[in-house]
Amino acid sequence: MIPARTRIRRAALSGMFHSRLHRLLERASRGIGALFTLHHVRPSAPRGRFAPNRILEITPDFLDETIQLVVRLGYEAVSLGECRRRIVERDFRRPFVSFTLDDGYADNYVHAFPVFAEHRVPFAIYLCTGLLDGSVRPWWRDLEEIVARNGRLEMEMKGRGRELTCASDDQKRRVFDMIYWALKDMPHDRQTSVLEDLVRRYRPPDSALPAMLSREMIEEMEDSGLLTIGAHTLTHPALSKLSRGALLEEMERSRDRIREWLGVAPSHFSYPYGDEKSAGRREFEAARELGFTTGVTTRKGVLHPEHADFLHALPRVSLNGDYQQPHYVELFLTGVPFALHPGLPRINVD
Repeated sequence: MIPARTRIRRAALSGMFHSRLHRLLERASRGIGALFTLHHVRPSAPRGRFAPNRILEITPDFLDETIQLVVRLGYEAVSLGECRRRIVERDFRRPFVSFTLDDGYADNYVHAFPVFAEHRVPFAIYLCTGLLDGSVRPWWRDLEEIVARNGRLEMEMKGRGRELTCASDDQKRRVFDMIYWALKDMPHDRQTSVLEDLVRRYRPPDSALPAMLSREMIEEMEDSGLLTIGAHTLTHPALSKLSRGALLEEMERSRDRIREWLGVAPSHFSYPYGDEKSAGRREFEAARELGFTTGVTTRKGVLHPEHADFLHALPRVSLNGDYQQPHYVELFLTGVPFALHPGLPRINVD
């Protein structure tokens, strides 16, 4: 079931689109192009009413619809390198989009690659090397499974023990959100220990890691000439919670590991989580110092000429599993929803 707040947002966005209100504002907000954020691409599967991570999944059909839409709207799909060139050289003759996928899931090869190949559309995948080699688990998936399979949880929050009831779907959604944001706000070491304790006590023994890309899959996609590989750290931490030495190690060693695997060092970087609390000016400067030519966030927005001065703090437009309708994508590309949101200034790297 879709949460009420999401249903309200969808209704508001649909109302804006169908009333054509956005047409009054888009000239000032549209920008020069957009970077799309994706994670999983796979056919829809029944998952029950409690599925908090569904926002990270879109179907191959929706990806296909989106590609056809952007072409119909006059956008050109380009690689990350070409995206950077157009921003730097101020080549704005035609609006452009670039498709980027985070983490490195096997479904990117199984279900997304055939769609990109059919349309000859370039795309980028940012690899988290720890997820690929199995040394790191996607804790957000573990948390979903823990809450889904248990009716009651105990954990320490804000210095005291809490007993959390999660029997009904509504309770599970509330508990998941409560734990998720509590974990996001914790110092990195504390977050790690709390997660390890939750997993030890509550994760089902048959819990499996998600299938990740293999070297052979990556090489086949690279051979198509469509794929750009980027770096996404070793262990997927919120970099802002790390010391400067630790964040540099996460960024540099992930690049070196990818170079060992594939023979070429990636020149593009994606910050894990990518929101304002997870990556800021210090992290952007580190990416620049390490020689990455671009850095992408999950701060919401389209691209503007001013981003030539902020190549390591680029915003993206999420292809979100809760918004799998072409009219949402068309609306997001105008930039109007982001310009109207009081917490999402167009350029902000503080």
